[in-house]
Amino acid sequence: MDDLIGRSFGGYKLKELVGAGGVASIYKGYDERLARWVAIKVISIATIGGETEETVLARFRQEAQAIAALRHRNILTIYGYGEEEGYAYIIMEYVPGGSLKDRVDAGKPVSWDQALTIIIPVSQALAFAHEHNIIHRDIKPANILMPQEDWPLLADFGLAKMEHSTRPNLTMPGQVLGTMAYAAPEQIQEGEIDARIDIYSLGIVLYELLTGQLPFEGETSFDFLMARLTEPPKPLLKANPDAPDIFVPILDKALAQDSHDRYQTMIQFSQDLMEARYKLGRSAATRPRGARYQGSTSVMNTQELQETKVLLKLTESGQQIATNDQSELLIGRAHKNMMPDINLTPHGGTKAGVSRRHSRLFRKDDQWYLEDLGSTNGTFVNGSRIEPNKAVSVKEGDKLRFGQIELEFGLKS
Repeated sequence: MDDLIGRSFGGYKLKELVGAGGVASIYKGYDERLARWVAIKVISIATIGGETEETVLARFRQEAQAIAALRHRNILTIYGYGEEEGYAYIIMEYVPGGSLKDRVDAGKPVSWDQALTIIIPVSQALAFAHEHNIIHRDIKPANILMPQEDWPLLADFGLAKMEHSTRPNLTMPGQVLGTMAYAAPEQIQEGEIDARIDIYSLGIVLYELLTGQLPFEGETSFDFLMARLTEPPKPLLKANPDAPDIFVPILDKALAQDSHDRYQTMIQFSQDLMEARYKLGRSAATRPRGARYQGSTSVMNTQELQETKVLLKLTESGQQIATNDQSELLIGRAHKNMMPDINLTPHGGTKAGVSRRHSRLFRKDDQWYLEDLGSTNGTFVNGSRIEPNKAVSVKEGDKLRFGQIELEFGLKS
């Protein structure tokens, strides 16, 4: 592509080339009207071979429409789209900090809590996209931006498929889209695809975070692809014996060769990941200090830690909500076989927008913390919304709000 630095598209001036792919280049640009930095993805129609200009532009517009339709804190924001003088461009939010690829390229596993801090929000963003009939189709570490260590942003919907769309298929015959290291078997075979390919790809990213390696091996590219179609993934605990074994059935299901054997929805995958975090967090909170975690999720006797008991009171009525003597409490709504420690269903939790797994209270080093578990309507402390998957300390007298239900936090010795 031509050197476009210094040019302007739609009032956005290109300042620096930050990345280039097979089709598009991404520039750091400046919004001269609003005085802010942006990212500008540009394609030159004339340099694309093998496809008509109409097809290229249609796919590029589709990417812009796919992102613009999704408003989620873990999905990159799009500001605009335009075409001029043989170029098409998408204006997006600029995110410094690199991508998850920079982290996994080190080839070392991360801790289970670091892995879940990244994967759970991405799974929730994908569940949101799937609810809007949009499949990403290119989940990989390079497409997970990291403005902060605990804030992943899903980007690059360039291969996104809009289900139930009336427009024709924009994928050229014979093309296998998606990065092969993370592609599902049905993508490699150019078969029928649906949202379950995103589940598979995200499963590979999780495996890579937990082990520092990919679940398949091969001496050549062909061997590598064939392994995906004919062999099971390398066992998690063989790749990393220190990985918590609670992830074994989760990854076995996410990486099933046959899509019918996988999680059928991203929400199911996300819920199992949150359940794993809850169990692992409880196990970590209740073992003696200095003890090494061996992957077991059994809960130890917590009597020596139970010096205080949480007291929660509805601020509107003054009614006290019963709690048990635990160092970690799940807050949410009862559903089927799942009963949270603090069930807000009898207090109007459904109408008040309380999620099934809304938040958790836990104690660490004699201090209580509150963490939002990716709830739909948010968790608030004294009127301020807390970020999902990030714990904040709470003290007696603090007002905790879950959706529209507010409780006063207290302690009893």
